[in-house]
Amino acid sequence: MEAVKESEKYIRIPYEFLSKGFTAAGLLTLGKIFTFSSANAKDGICRSSFKTFANDFRLSERQIARQVKELKAEKIVVQDKSRRACAAYTYAGKKCGNAFIRSDLYLYQKEFEICGEGKRYLTHSEILVLSLIQTHCGNPNAGKYTGSIRGMAKLLGLSSSTVQRCLDVLKRAHLITCESKAPNGSRWSTYRINKKLLRTKEREARDSDKKGYVDPKIAALDAKSEREHYYAVARDRANAPAEQMQARLRADERYREAERQYNRLTPMIGKYDAFGQAEESRKAKVEQKRWAAVMAERMAALNISPEDLRPRYRCVKCSDTGFLPNGQMCDCYPKGGRR
Repeated sequence: MEAVKESEKYIRIPYEFLSKGFTAAGLLTLGKIFTFSSANAKDGICRSSFKTFANDFRLSERQIARQVKELKAEKIVVQDKSRRACAAYTYAGKKCGNAFIRSDLYLYQKEFEICGEGKRYLTHSEILVLSLIQTHCGNPNAGKYTGSIRGMAKLLGLSSSTVQRCLDVLKRAHLITCESKAPNGSRWSTYRINKKLLRTKEREARDSDKKGYVDPKIAALDAKSEREHYYAVARDRANAPAEQMQARLRADERYREAERQYNRLTPMIGKYDAFGQAEESRKAKVEQKRWAAVMAERMAALNISPEDLRPRYRCVKCSDTGFLPNGQMCDCYPKGGRR
């Protein structure tokens, strides 16, 4: 079996691997190394890093590192450390036959709408069952997969109940159809794949690769951060001219003293009003009015109007906060993100 170029977006899992008791992480790791390297191929080497493995199969780098270590310990995989890059793995296990399951990488990276569950990623067991059916359906001589649940379970190294559950999920996701259903798990049923839906998902995955794939949750957080940044900058710009004028006023000693006295009287007036001290409140208001006149006089002397002290918001509806008084998001945010 010839090695496959790492630019290809699928892996081959020989049937011989399925009965070895590998975990899902181990099976996928070994499958990729086997696919992109071959004992029969000259200079066939898998150069994927732990990060690439993890991204391909939605696993952690720690899981990949553990599996590679175990495969190397069992001498199924060898690593060429003489090369500059640490990622240089070659399959060194027993020679495998030509029968294998093809598993497309986009199946691990795309979410599917599942009736009764919503949108989610497929589990590795579900992908393995789907890949088995898809491999047989891709054979022009067959065009379908015919087999029993128990036979699939034995072939894939899964339990019959797991295979039954996976088939149920794949049918509810409209990824497969069952044309002739056997009355029990020991009899054969016929399955076909939904080629149109799978082609759509594959095309979406290719488009994501071109643009650079971003997890939807991360994209949502990035969009929220972008929006918050946009309005923070807008508020700073709106407040900047007013703050400059305030700084000019407070640099004036007479204005600064008048403002201090004016602000000192404000809580006192509130206290007098609360306790019914009308005369004291009246005197404080007269004094405050006098200090307000001093402030106005200094503003006129410095050629600063009250309008100059107000922020110049770009959006009068939300005052550059992004939210209307009723709590709804304002429509002033530019389409396509901040500019």
